[in-house]
Formats: sequence, C-alpha cells, structure tokens
Amino acid sequence: MKKLVVILALVTLVGFAQQNPDYSPKFSGYVRAWHQTDLATGQGQYLVRQARLGINGEVNEYAGYKLLFDFTRLGSLKTTSGTTAAGEKFLTGATASFSDVMLDAAVSLKPIKNLEISAGQFKVPFSTDNLKSDQNGEFSNRPLLVGVSPSIRDIGISVGYKIKGPVDAEVIAGSFNGSGMNKSENDKSTDYSFRALVSPINNLVFQANYYGAKVGGYDANYMNFGALYKFMKFVVEGEFGGKTAKTSAADLKSNSYFAQATYSLPFPGNFVKEVIPAVRYEMYDPNSDVNDNEIGRITVGLSFEFAKFNFARFRVNYEKYDYKDGVTTNPDKLIFELQTRF
Repeated sequence: MKKLVVILALVTLVGFAQQNPDYSPKFSGYVRAWHQTDLATGQGQYLVRQARLGINGEVNEYAGYKLLFDFTRLGSLKTTSGTTAAGEKFLTGATASFSDVMLDAAVSLKPIKNLEISAGQFKVPFSTDNLKSDQNGEFSNRPLLVGVSPSIRDIGISVGYKIKGPVDAEVIAGSFNGSGMNKSENDKSTDYSFRALVSPINNLVFQANYYGAKVGGYDANYMNFGALYKFMKFVVEGEFGGKTAKTSAADLKSNSYFAQATYSLPFPGNFVKEVIPAVRYEMYDPNSDVNDNEIGRITVGLSFEFAKFNFARFRVNYEKYDYKDGVTTNPDKLIFELQTRF
C-alpha cells in the first residue's frame, strides 16, 4: 500500500511539473584568474581574465531570453574630491565607464519545433571555435583564426533550423550591423552570415561558414570550414579560415588554420575528476601576397578538472611562437589559470 501511495505521489508531481514548467530566471557565471609569464624577459603578472555573470530563461514555451555581462570590462573608476577648511580631502563623486560590459542581450522565439529566431546582441553564427564559450575552451587563448573572422559578437537577427534524421544537420542565417557589440550601425549597409553543419555519423561534424561585410566602404568576405571527431575520450578538431578585403588598390587576402587534439583521462579520487592533456598547432598568414610573413604557434596544455558541471579547473598552457620574418612581436608564454564556474 505504501509503495502504491509513493508511486501515485511521484506521478502527480511529474504531471504537475509538466503542466507548470519552471520559467524563473537561471543564473550562471565564471571567473578566470591568470598568472602569465613572458619567457623572453622572465617577467610575470597576475590577471583577472574574465568575471562573467549570465541570466537566461524562458517566459513561455515559445520565447526566451539571454543576458551576459563581463565585469572585467569596466572602465577605471574616476573620482572627484573637495577640501575642507582644515585642509582634509573628501570624496565628492565617482563615475565609471560601463561600455562593453554587456556581452549578450538577446531574445529568442521558437514558433515551431527545431526552428529558433534570435534578435539582439549575441555571438555571430560563424566558426565553431568562435561560438565556444571561453569557459569551455580547450586552451587559455583562442586560436589565431580570429584574425580572419568577423566580430565575435554583433547586434542583429538570426534564424536557425535543425534537421533530425539519418543525417543530422543545422542551418543558420543572420543579418548584423557589422559594427561589433555595443555599437550602432556605422554605414548604410548590413552584414550577413550563413552557417551549415552536417553530421553524417555519430560524433563526426562538418561545418561551413560564410560572412559578407562592408569595411570602409569596400567589400570584405570571410569563409571558414572545419571538422570535429570524437572517439571515446579522444577529440580531434580543425578549422581553416580565409578573408578577402577589397580596397581601391588591391584585394588583401589572409588565411589561417589550426588542428588540435585533447584526451580526457578519468582520475581516481574525490578531488581531481579528470586530467586533460591538449595540443594545438596553428598558422596565420596576414597577407598572402607577402612572402615569409606567416606566424606559427604551438600550444601545449594540461588541465585538471575538479568536477564536471559546476566545476573548478586548473590549467597550464605553454605557447611557442614562430615568426617567419624573424621579428617577434608576441613572445613565448607560460600561463597558469584557475577557473571556477557556477
């Protein structure tokens, strides 16, 4: 009898939850603290790389929202002071610049299954690596591929549709100001993007991206192709990107690519859950018409994860640069990173 009562109670609770879904806001965030050493000079510094707070949720079964802020982007605090008759100074005011603190501010609509419309400020649907959150990145720094990618975030609208079947696929098209985040339109045109993903088998994904823009009144085109494959705890990934910027004098072409691999090793014990070695090789050519100006970089990393979801992570990255022209503008680095996420 008692078992029957428990079963009936559980069924009632499940039915109530389905009829009354939770539309309350969900809070999340993460902090990334660094110590970075310049191996050319031996000098090091401590950094708070990111301190982010996000709010997201749904208002009903068809509409949702997303907000994300990074407080390390706050401008320096400016103060004004006065002087008493006794010559003592006192604070009269304080101001701070809040530009660029807001990263995401978007609303989404899902009128039918697998179709999503997003409007506001959010990440431009271009390149799998660009769309990764920094907290989920395999390395401390993003690849040099950002040199041939549009702004990571912009203000605009996108429409995405997922296809589920023997071959899973997704297509996303968008239109954006082209001025970057927290900036209004700066010319008479808008940029546009197209992204497609296809997964012919489990754990294998191919992706292609295109972005058309106006830069300084001239056309600029970005293309990106990539693939990702997972086999048990092993993940290998690569991308190639190219940019063509037309000017009155000539067409400036640049390209970049990277290949990386990670392996997750379960770790016995209650403190460290996983140890993840990672390696990445990449190359960036800022101008294809100029010889011996390529920049290469090898990154070797080791991450220790203390939990899987609401987690803390300690990571060590070593970055080795190779400048073909012999002029080093970015020295080799050793980075120690401690990150928490909630």
